[in-house]
Amino acid sequence: MNRYLALLFLFLLIFGSASGQIFRYRLSANTGVFLGEPGKAEINYPMKDELSHPGSQNFRPTLRPGVELEIMKPVSSEFEWGLQFGFTNIAGYTPQAPLYNFFLSRYNPLPTSYRYPVETLTFDTKLFSIHATARWHFLPVLNDANIFLKILGGVSFTGTDFTFQDPYYSIKYDVGVLFARGTQNSDYPKHAAISGGTGLGATYRISDKLDIYFDVTASLIHSDIVNGVPNFNYSESQSTMQRTNSLSSVAQASIGLLYSAIPDRRVHKSNFTRSNRVNRNTFTKKNRGKPFIKGRKK
Repeated sequence: MNRYLALLFLFLLIFGSASGQIFRYRLSANTGVFLGEPGKAEINYPMKDELSHPGSQNFRPTLRPGVELEIMKPVSSEFEWGLQFGFTNIAGYTPQAPLYNFFLSRYNPLPTSYRYPVETLTFDTKLFSIHATARWHFLPVLNDANIFLKILGGVSFTGTDFTFQDPYYSIKYDVGVLFARGTQNSDYPKHAAISGGTGLGATYRISDKLDIYFDVTASLIHSDIVNGVPNFNYSESQSTMQRTNSLSSVAQASIGLLYSAIPDRRVHKSNFTRSNRVNRNTFTKKNRGKPFIKGRKK
């Protein structure tokens, strides 16, 4: 973790010193929740309903803080692109879990006499993401506020722990965690997955250099372990569980500060960034002609 942070700050230092006068920088806190796995569902074990515990429930989200750093370059008064580095902590718990195919696979570490636990289970997933971003400031509000549309795409490195909420049961059943990847409880690296999404946000100018920033995004990550539980399909011909991947949907909210290193917030000599009140003239046509012209003196 410290190695990744050191490389990131070194990159920002070099990038900023080389072209510090034409970029904007954002630092935000975030939080996110796992929404589900869209697309084709797993092929379930035929006796899933009979084996499931009565009253089983899906995961409930637990909010955890994360952080984002972004470098943005304005292209015009309405449009800018950038590079975003993010850490998001997705977590949740289920008081009584449904019967996941995982528990019927050979990867389940629980003893054969107790394959499917009834105790409260939790997952704790950490996402380290690098995304290219694009932002269209399409609607000015008042003098200093703007609403924008944001799209992003790149890669997310996913690490997760899935286990009992109460450590007592990990000791009782002689398991460290039920499943782990890319954490201290696993020998495997984080899962690199293509990810992307879209969202809406707003900025509010508080000084010549600073804006308050807020956005809400919905993203898809091509990784089945965002909720901690790996996916398996039941093979009827072989009567076994076979590992399969899937998309995971995540919602995230971010709030922070945006610093502008552009002199007078100008993109070009006659073009201002969207956070400058001059941009309102883009949506309110200026009358460049004079209402009348005085006659010349004879």
